[in-house]
Amino acid sequence: MSLEANPRDASTTATTIAARDAAFAAFTGGFRLVDLTDALGPDTVLWPGAPALEIVDAVSHDSGGYHARIFTTFEHAGTHFDAPEHFVPGGADTASIGIDDLVVPAVVIDLTEKAAADANAVVEVSDIEAFEAAHGTIEAGSAVLLNSGWAHRKDSALSYAGTESTTDLRFPGFGVEATRLLVSRGVVGLGVDTLGIDPGDKPDFPVHRDVSHPAGLWHLENLINVDQLPATGSVIAVGVPRIVGGTGFPTRVFAFVSRG
Repeated sequence: MSLEANPRDASTTATTIAARDAAFAAFTGGFRLVDLTDALGPDTVLWPGAPALEIVDAVSHDSGGYHARIFTTFEHAGTHFDAPEHFVPGGADTASIGIDDLVVPAVVIDLTEKAAADANAVVEVSDIEAFEAAHGTIEAGSAVLLNSGWAHRKDSALSYAGTESTTDLRFPGFGVEATRLLVSRGVVGLGVDTLGIDPGDKPDFPVHRDVSHPAGLWHLENLINVDQLPATGSVIAVGVPRIVGGTGFPTRVFAFVSRG
């Protein structure tokens, strides 16, 4: 599947806008906000082997009358966005993804039971089918988020990543065939409450490399509070900075959830 065969063209963006408008229209009783973003700092669990955050004072209150810091980070640190360019040369970067594809309806697939039994559990086609049997077909223009329960492990690097090394990672993610099905549904993005869209035992990143990014989908990783969202009916807003050539970046993500 090539990026050229799956462009985010005007028609697909129009579908996303229509789905979002319908979701917002359903908030007849108002909405509340849910923050899906973990705080990013020296204690954040990073991908094993990723360069550490560097934070230094550039100007102090005493010397300059104001305070400013220089913050150096891996693009894929903490709660962050993956642009297709992350794995697809010439794919969309963070500067070129339109805002209409960043405020979208969300559906949440609950994998907590499977993940409790298998640290490398994946969303499979059967999970998508079971979800759709209960909630209806996943709409084009949606983002699909995974609730694996993993965010509750984030205070322990060993528990969250499953290892203290750069190999033998253990955490849940999306399976290849399930992702192909979601691409066929016309979803715009995937999100997880773990270190990566692919499960920890897939170091070759088959979903990133072969399915989702080539189809033009973006990713969100290291989300929190996904368990506070309903299975359907919420809308997420993804505030990724527009950085030319950006493969991703730490991102503020939040959800609108009906009060009804």
